[in-house]
Amino acid sequence: MLIPAAHYLTYAEAVQLYNELLALEINALVKTCGPPSFPFGDGIWYQLLIEETDAAAARETVEQFEAGRAAVAVLRCPRCGSPDTGPLARRSLWQRLYYAGTTLYGCADCGRNFAA
Repeated sequence: MLIPAAHYLTYAEAVQLYNELLALEINALVKTCGPPSFPFGDGIWYQLLIEETDAAAARETVEQFEAGRAAVAVLRCPRCGSPDTGPLARRSLWQRLYYAGTTLYGCADCGRNFAA
């Protein structure tokens, strides 16, 4: 019988966890779940299903994956690597046009501006 190992994954996360379980020789099934997306009707999230007999072997890998997913990623400056970055409050006209649709960050240590 198949049981869910992880819920509400993005496609990239589902593929990553699937490959990690496959390396342990645990077969998994990736399936859509959650509310349907328009216009196709498939779920917008994914879940991984594994055999009930493989649950104990997969528990540690799934727990490590979930812990990595829950960790907050620190945005670092691409030039100096400093974690002391923040969104720019005032952008020039060319920056608003060039970086439209993205957030522009500035580094407090080296002064570099970058999009993330």
